[in-house]
Amino acid sequence: MLAAGLVASGCSEQHPPPREPTRPPLVLVLAPVLNLSGSEDFDALRVTDLVASEIQSFPGVQVVPVNRALGELASHGKLNVESAADAVGLAQALGADGTLVVAVTEYNPYYPPVVGLVMQWYQPGGARRTGAARNGSAAETHAMPDRMRLAPRSEMAPVLQVQRVFNAADQEVVEKIRAYAGRKDRHASPYGWERYVRSQELYVRYCGWSLFKTMYLLDGSGLEAAATAGAES
Repeated sequence: MLAAGLVASGCSEQHPPPREPTRPPLVLVLAPVLNLSGSEDFDALRVTDLVASEIQSFPGVQVVPVNRALGELASHGKLNVESAADAVGLAQALGADGTLVVAVTEYNPYYPPVVGLVMQWYQPGGARRTGAARNGSAAETHAMPDRMRLAPRSEMAPVLQVQRVFNAADQEVVEKIRAYAGRKDRHASPYGWERYVRSQELYVRYCGWSLFKTMYLLDGSGLEAAATAGAES
């Protein structure tokens, strides 16, 4: 009886299913943020650090340290990315999957704050690593809001571009900030969610996070579920 029980037990032993191969992280370079707003009310390098921090918060995404990007540009006598070739070369030099070029197009730090951003993704070879939307068909392009488009497929053109003006006087923006604040905050604040529209740095963080989330989902790189878990309600 004991032997029979052992045989039966051995036959019914459950083996864990084989693990799926782990997807390698998406490694991105964030070029120094460009100031196209005409405003001198912010430090572009500080904004670069803030946006890099928010991008780094996405699961499966790694950002090359900003000082390495600055060092690589400096080795060529440059302070910023000046062309598409610079952006592609930066990714190649730093062993990244792509380079994000961000520019501030509008900036008003006074309440209610307004920040305009454009974000472009350049990638060696001119094709995203993966993605259901990567073909850039006319139907896909037509279905996207005006602030999103798939760029022409060329080595020296951005493979993705997103653009938006975040106006804290807009009720839709306010509702999304409240959702973002609810997920970010781990402590009570006397200002509650409103500190994200009262603090210049926190507002810039939100804007950078929101714009990258749009690009992150549009990329269709198999990371959508992770992004959706932190999406705005």
